[in-house]
Amino acid sequence: MSTQQLSPRFSSWTRALLMYTILVILWGAWVRISHSGDGCGDTWPLCHGVLIPVAEQGKTWVEFAHRGMSGLFGFLVLGLFFASRKIFPVGHKVRFWAKLSLIFMITEALLGAKLVLFKLVGTNDSPYRTVVMALHFLNSIMLTGSIALTDDFSRGFKWVRRKASPWTFEGLRPQRIFTGCLISFILIGITGAIAALANTLFPSESLSTGFVADLAADSHYLVRLRGLHPFFGLLFGGSIALTAWLSVQLQKPEELEFKKRSLQLALICGTGVLFGMATLLSMAPIWMKLVHLALAHSIWILLVRWLRELSMQHEN
Repeated sequence: MSTQQLSPRFSSWTRALLMYTILVILWGAWVRISHSGDGCGDTWPLCHGVLIPVAEQGKTWVEFAHRGMSGLFGFLVLGLFFASRKIFPVGHKVRFWAKLSLIFMITEALLGAKLVLFKLVGTNDSPYRTVVMALHFLNSIMLTGSIALTDDFSRGFKWVRRKASPWTFEGLRPQRIFTGCLISFILIGITGAIAALANTLFPSESLSTGFVADLAADSHYLVRLRGLHPFFGLLFGGSIALTAWLSVQLQKPEELEFKKRSLQLALICGTGVLFGMATLLSMAPIWMKLVHLALAHSIWILLVRWLRELSMQHEN
């Protein structure tokens, strides 16, 4: 079969893999929330030193299930890599992003192993765990972004770099918008990872006591840092949503695809900001934590595709 015939199948496979990636990430969050990170002891990739554990503790099965899902994910990404090399010619962007997906999958596994082998799980509140958790989040968005772009570039179009701004207002600089949105989301995400760890280890009894603890000089450093996430989320998340909405208003008439992407990004980013505020005000029940994380990765995927549309466009 030709590349044109195989490309839609490859794209469907990549979209399914992207959804499974988010599922694995959400289960990883449940491992943290349920304090199950040490459910398999300090052995990796084996669980308590064996392939299939025999244990009565629920956290062992939570962690073991996550390792099984992650192992399957690794084989799926490996399959994506080899399929991209078989279907698409040398130099095609799908090959590049599929290779990056494989690299980030490997580094994701190594970071997960580091958390277990160095006992940076359970109630560990060291700065070292905070740094590794931040890197873990950063790597996970690089992974989902790479898979999303693998899907984007597999659509069978001829991709070319933009030579002109998509906006009618020439004062908007695409490169500055690109850099600003990227840095903004990374700051929101990293502070979110820190806040999630802080709320897991040091949950607050009420919103008022939590706010007082955030400002207290003798509070744990994680408690003092967690307030950065709602601030950055409101400031930078709102800015991304506003930028996307203004893009809809200022786009050239022929930029139909970019207008659709901008509208999608504005809506989901606005929804993410509002849901984040609701999660904070309701003291972050578990289901809202997981939905909040799923929304964050969905925003990231749409942002990545929007930024790709900002820098490149396709020709039929």
